[in-house]
Amino acid sequence: MPIISSARAAEIICTRWKEHFDYLPDAIVIEGPKAGGHLGFKRAQIEDPDYCLEKLLFEVKKVVSEFEKKYDATIPIIVAGGIYTGEDMFKFISLGASGVQLGTLFVTTHECDASPEFKEIYINAVEKDISIIDSPVGLPGRAVWNPFLQKVKDGEKHPINCFFHCLRTCDYQTAPYCILSALLSAARGNMQNGFAFSGTNAFRATKIISVKETIESLVKEFLFFENQALTAAMA
Repeated sequence: MPIISSARAAEIICTRWKEHFDYLPDAIVIEGPKAGGHLGFKRAQIEDPDYCLEKLLFEVKKVVSEFEKKYDATIPIIVAGGIYTGEDMFKFISLGASGVQLGTLFVTTHECDASPEFKEIYINAVEKDISIIDSPVGLPGRAVWNPFLQKVKDGEKHPINCFFHCLRTCDYQTAPYCILSALLSAARGNMQNGFAFSGTNAFRATKIISVKETIESLVKEFLFFENQALTAAMA
């Protein structure tokens, strides 16, 4: 189930998997530019309407349908990135997605294994805190701005050594910070030495609730908009 950010990636993966392994993806996840963490887009593309998730879904469906017809296969398409409500879910299902993937919404649940300090970053965030940052891995990323990232921006944070050797292209002597160390610190609740990746809607969280409550709210809202659409169609 590859995660992609373009129709071109879908075409390349389907073609090469079929050629080399005689296999097509069981499903494809399209991660749009409103997702959290590292993004498969250039900075200029993140706010460009030509790269919005709605358009990506249309383009990927067009490519995937050709492989489905050619090989008599079914490849469900799951959309991700910026989906936060039942209304969002209904919108993309109506546009032809087979399913949706939500991440940011579930961070602020009791069951999420993130540290309490990590969750509080979401709870206390306001919209302007949700920022696009440059990552040492060479990709833009979306995170909640905090004092650690401010120190990175001000040139006050530098790795003193490389403990992980996770990326050949990363030179700790020139990198502004160690991405793995920062993410591990955040996961452990040490936000002075780390930061929280997040989707674009992280600031909308207001309290910690259960997964059960979250699911019930999503389903209730989804059904509301589905019923509205059915009523309008019958009118």
